Amino acid sequence: MPVIAACSLALAVAAAAPASPPHGPFPYPIHRRSLDNGLQIVFVPYDAPGLAAYFTVFRVGSRNEVEPGRSGFAHFFEHLTFRGTHAHSADDWERIVKSLGLDTNAFTDDDVTAYWAVGPAAVLPTLIELEADRFMNLAYSEDDFKVESRAVLGELLKDKASPDFKVDEAARALAFARHTYRHTTMGFEKDVRDMPSGYRYSRELYRRFYRPDNATVLVVGDFRELDEEQVFQAIRRHYGPWQGKGEPVEVEPEPPQEKEKEGRFGFSGPILPRLWSGWHTPGGEDLDATATQLVLWPYLFGRPSALYRELVLERHLVEEIDGEFQAHRDPFLFGVQLVLKSGAAEAPARAALERALSDLAAGKVDAQLLADVKANVLATLVMQTDTPYRTGIWLVYAAGLNGDPGYLDAVMARASRVSPQDVAGFARRWLVQHNRTTVLVATESRKAVGTQGVAR
Repeated sequence: MPVIAACSLALAVAAAAPASPPHGPFPYPIHRRSLDNGLQIVFVPYDAPGLAAYFTVFRVGSRNEVEPGRSGFAHFFEHLTFRGTHAHSADDWERIVKSLGLDTNAFTDDDVTAYWAVGPAAVLPTLIELEADRFMNLAYSEDDFKVESRAVLGELLKDKASPDFKVDEAARALAFARHTYRHTTMGFEKDVRDMPSGYRYSRELYRRFYRPDNATVLVVGDFRELDEEQVFQAIRRHYGPWQGKGEPVEVEPEPPQEKEKEGRFGFSGPILPRLWSGWHTPGGEDLDATATQLVLWPYLFGRPSALYRELVLERHLVEEIDGEFQAHRDPFLFGVQLVLKSGAAEAPARAALERALSDLAAGKVDAQLLADVKANVLATLVMQTDTPYRTGIWLVYAAGLNGDPGYLDAVMARASRVSPQDVAGFARRWLVQHNRTTVLVATESRKAVGTQGVAR
């Protein structure tokens, strides 16, 4: 098996591994380390004998695509990182990780890009070599770049065959006038089709965001055969020579929405109509608002909610209520999608939603249901940390918000204290008519639902 030559330069540890502080709802200890080049390292001991999940996380996503005509490049660049280095071609890299028994992949979201590998903890030293080489020494030609751009276009066209993607795409474009959240992670179709012209821009993206001070290495798993210190020393040896500083971009903030927006859009295939409503709400830096939204979404729209019972189980107006709350780095949208049984269900479904919001703002809160929802939110955290990989995913998204995976514990602890007064006050402040955007996506007909949104 090829071995990447180790550079003799090793940066000193910024601080010794601290003792684990008492942790809150998150069920595992989090140990933080760092290197002088700014790289953050997080260890989460997890009782999964012989197994580990290894993540390299960058705080870059479609949020960072501020240059006109370059939407979708954060996701595109994720593809390019699998093109190899001078030391290891793409085929070589794939052969090695398979021989190590590793399952690997990556994903890009609005605020974060993460690369992961899951498999035997014993192979971590070799994996660390490979991943450090990949991010420090990425090499791809302009021909490679153009070939990969076609794959990204194919992925976008596949997504556009989904009515739910159409809803997301239309809702963002209508709700946001300036912020880069106005496009999906895939990007605007025009920009994706023009990607072959962006080779130089891709190199700039690499230089600006794929730097050690914008990255976190997260290791979740069994540290009995290789203890944390041994794994850390391997990370320091191979990531330590990584140099350069990230260049933060200035993302234009979204101005407050002053009047309600609504758009009706056609879809080429036969579908049940999708009615989506969303409200601009604070981003992840507002801990109270984030915790409240985490509880409020299932309280208002989850299966135990009064609205779900009325629309889905009793009146049979709605096939399903879809969505979830996901915290974002900047102010985003608190939204819900109703999959209507028919076009005739739109008006009564909208009226029921209005009643639920009005009752909430008036302080009519089912205290027992709220307590049950909070207990379920915390139990879900525990249930969804049943493997090293799933545990790491929670921390990846937390780190994407402010660079600190410990943020997850802080949000969950605050969510456990959300009161009826908190959810009612949040509804009065944010879930109001002038702050709402509504999108309907339905099958096109000769009397087509229009293709342009209008403010009203």
